[in-house]
Amino acid sequence: MIRRVKWWVPLAAAACWLAPPAAAQLSLYTVQDGVATAAGAIYDFGAVSVGAASGVVFRLEYTGSATPYYLTYFSLLGAGFSVPQKDWTELPVAIPASGLNFTVQFQPGEPGSYGANLQLNQTDGISTILVATGVPGFTFLLNNQALAPGQTVAFGSVQVGSTETLKVLLANQTGAALTVPAIPPLTGSDFSLSGAALSGPVVAPGASAELDVIFAPGAAGQRQATLTIGELDFPLEGAGVAAPPPVLPPPSIQVSLAVAASAQQGTVSVSLASACPVSAGGTVTLAFQPLSAAAVEDSSIAFSDGSRSANFTVAEGAATGQFSAGPTAAFGTGTTAGTLTFTVTLGSNTAQANVAIPPAPVGIDAAVAARNVGCLPSEVYCTTTNVQLQINGWDNTRSASQIGFTFFDSAGNEIAPGAIAVDAASDFQGYFAGSDLGGVFGLAAFFPVNGDANQVVAAQVQITNSAGTTETARITF
Repeated sequence: MIRRVKWWVPLAAAACWLAPPAAAQLSLYTVQDGVATAAGAIYDFGAVSVGAASGVVFRLEYTGSATPYYLTYFSLLGAGFSVPQKDWTELPVAIPASGLNFTVQFQPGEPGSYGANLQLNQTDGISTILVATGVPGFTFLLNNQALAPGQTVAFGSVQVGSTETLKVLLANQTGAALTVPAIPPLTGSDFSLSGAALSGPVVAPGASAELDVIFAPGAAGQRQATLTIGELDFPLEGAGVAAPPPVLPPPSIQVSLAVAASAQQGTVSVSLASACPVSAGGTVTLAFQPLSAAAVEDSSIAFSDGSRSANFTVAEGAATGQFSAGPTAAFGTGTTAGTLTFTVTLGSNTAQANVAIPPAPVGIDAAVAARNVGCLPSEVYCTTTNVQLQINGWDNTRSASQIGFTFFDSAGNEIAPGAIAVDAASDFQGYFAGSDLGGVFGLAAFFPVNGDANQVVAAQVQITNSAGTTETARITF
């Protein structure tokens, strides 16, 4: 077999270096397990597999009488050979009685014969020829495919929080046992190593050692590292991708309302089709579509905090929502006819529930009567004897028109002229057009009395809208 020669010093030419001048009295040794052995004119590192490295500790000693004696020159020339460690940082350096140690390492880049010239001092120095042989090393396999030195090991996209492991086999396809070279740890936290190959085992012919390369991205984005096996480098690359949001079960909304009518209080609650896999938060919103296009905003249609949005949370493993006040959120139906729409949103899921508020006759919240109410003389009908009725109510149709007033004496008889009819349609329309209180109104009716106002002991009021007529109970003074 023909081997490629990397660097070689012909032995005939090297003969002049075999023995240093006697005056120098320098000696070169190899040291192993504390035992020093003369290096000789030629030192053979033997066969070293490609991708591996072999290191030898040399010791230079001086046995002459000069004190001190210095090492003034150091040279190592030859491909594949290097000096990773030595006892000095710069020259010249005095040679102590114990000698100077230095390490020469051989790492073949490809099969073939290698040589180097090691020279220490010049005029009265010492020279040694170093030789070595690079032999075929491990075959690297990734997914049973050959992995060439320098080839990128690609992991593709891996979700943040997950891991992907690729197995690299160091296969010995030679006829001699091979030792797995040193594999240093990877820098950074996205890539890591495990497997039997890390312990530097001796692999028999036909066998292999496994190296597990693990990619665990800590954040989204491209990640890189370099795997070094002996003197061979393999780039590592992968992309971290953000984890998709968890799939949340569909929600539904339940509305609890005793009567679907205006001026009522109700509650909403949220339930899930199944237990929630993670803690999550959602929202219930309240929208209102008035029955009449002419109706303006009704601020009383809202949740208890005055807003139209209520947030809730769902604990991991739970199937019901929790609002700030507990499992339900209270709301008011307001005083306008129309449709309430509740929408629950949880993740990408939504659901709705509707409540129709029908038109209703005028509702009366309070009715108060008073006699001889003070008034300004400049006001029309201001007299010292009078009665006044104060009616607070709501009209969810905003269509109130006719009002009837009837007064009674102590015997329960109507007081002349009997029922007093008032067309208040334009007054109500003007009021509702500028109000943001829904259908809520307050009515003050002032009546001058000819005679003794004390004879008026009760009154009754009728108010008509598009949904019907409402009559109050008798209001006493």
